[in-house]
Amino acid sequence: MRLNNAAMKIAEGKTVSEAAGDVGYQSSSQFSREFKRMYGQSPRQWRHAAQPPPRPQ
Repeated sequence: MRLNNAAMKIAEGKTVSEAAGDVGYQSSSQFSREFKRMYGQSPRQWRHAAQPPPRPQ
C-alpha cells in the first residue's frame, strides 16, 4: 500500500525522495529496491514512463 501511494505521488510530480519520505521510508535505497521488485522498474524509470510526452508547439 505504501508503494502504491508513493507511485501516485511520483506521478503527481513529486521527486522520488519526497514520495519515499512521505510514505514513511527512511532509506531511499530500500524504497527503490522494494519499488523495483513490485513494479519491475526503478522509481525514476517508472516516473518517466508515467509522464505523458510533451506536446509539440
